[in-house]
Amino acid sequence: MRKLSLVLIALPILTGLSFSYDIRADNSSPSDAYEHRSRSDRQLKPLITAIDYHTRMIYIFNYKKDALVTVNPITLDGWPGDIPLQHTVVSADGKTLYVTSDNTASHPAYLITLEIERINWKRGTARLEVEKVAAFDEPDTPAELPFVEATNSAQAVPGWLLAGGTQIHGPTTLPFSNYLYFTSWTNDKIRVWDREAEKFAQVDPIQIAGYTEQTHGIVFNKSGTLGLGSGYFFDNNVIDLYKTNRRTGQLKAKKKIKLGDDDAYAAFSHYVYWLDERYAVTATMQFDKTSLTPASTTSVIPPGCWLIDAWEGTATQIISATDEVDGAGIFRSASDLAVIGNKIYFAEEDTIDYGFGEDGYVSVFDISDNYRPQFLKRFKPGDEFPAGFAVAHSLTPTPDNRYLFVASWLSGYVVKIDTQTDTVVKIFGPEDGLVMPHGFYGAGNIR
Repeated sequence: MRKLSLVLIALPILTGLSFSYDIRADNSSPSDAYEHRSRSDRQLKPLITAIDYHTRMIYIFNYKKDALVTVNPITLDGWPGDIPLQHTVVSADGKTLYVTSDNTASHPAYLITLEIERINWKRGTARLEVEKVAAFDEPDTPAELPFVEATNSAQAVPGWLLAGGTQIHGPTTLPFSNYLYFTSWTNDKIRVWDREAEKFAQVDPIQIAGYTEQTHGIVFNKSGTLGLGSGYFFDNNVIDLYKTNRRTGQLKAKKKIKLGDDDAYAAFSHYVYWLDERYAVTATMQFDKTSLTPASTTSVIPPGCWLIDAWEGTATQIISATDEVDGAGIFRSASDLAVIGNKIYFAEEDTIDYGFGEDGYVSVFDISDNYRPQFLKRFKPGDEFPAGFAVAHSLTPTPDNRYLFVASWLSGYVVKIDTQTDTVVKIFGPEDGLVMPHGFYGAGNIR
């Protein structure tokens, strides 16, 4: 009874949105939701999963043991072939692993469900079984990315962004539901997988004109009532706000939240991170104009951080760019971000300017005052990071927020940071067999 009362106390706050709705309008019960969450918490496993772009291996990390197991999926019965891999999702209990692949001339883009039967950390082995292989599309499905060209010396348009076929990105979990969400970044589809039924949900695919194009993940608040979608492409200067239905998995578009205005805007956001039920933060990557920038736009705002008010549908820049490596701002393109306690971390990668892959950083700010963050430090290659570290692409916190994993798909490093001391406590790298690790997901996380 005590647990149920805690959930009910939160309801008046959640129903105070500027667009009114009942948090239980999807016919789910707060008590059921809480019990589902507590069961997951009791069974939580200390796992982080990933794939390798180059070797096409599957990685399973144990962040308590600082251990790594590598699995060659081509050896598994039922694996669909030598396919390029993209992202992973691992269940909170560490029993189910999902892997997505890219489309090729011979294969569709796949969602592959694996059961993790056993892991021997001392021997570095794992037994995985293929449970299901589901196709997102047909073989040789082309990408539908907007045509874009560089127009100045400040903003390049690198070839790695001009994908030839379907790529499935940004996996997220809708809290208190059976649904996993993936985004077909190369077109305009949000894909919804029903984990209980082991098939695509009835609402799949979700396509909403003006909203779902080039989205990299729909990230949900902790109650699973609102979702925010990032615009991961040049001159995509909005964050899309959705109302969710936890019973059906449907998304209803509510508002496009612009990062700036028509005269000057920020663009190219990789991920969103919720602070609470109302506020979230996002960071941007684009430096300057491209051929997609409207002629009426005076300037593109360089990489920075924006505070989103989902109830009001507004965004305010709270951290701006810096030209100095020790400057109190965002130095490189801000590819990812994570909020832990009163601190916000940014993965700063060097991938879309004219100096591809020369370095990579993680910057840390105190965000005790959401509107006035204070710069604390920047992790650097050759300092706390390995000398060859480049392209800090993604950040994966452990569910207790004690550690933060930083992944570089270019230089092959995965760095573990102690968030209490902001020091590096473990480095996985090429000597551990890593080549191009990508698609990280932590058991118990929702993205």
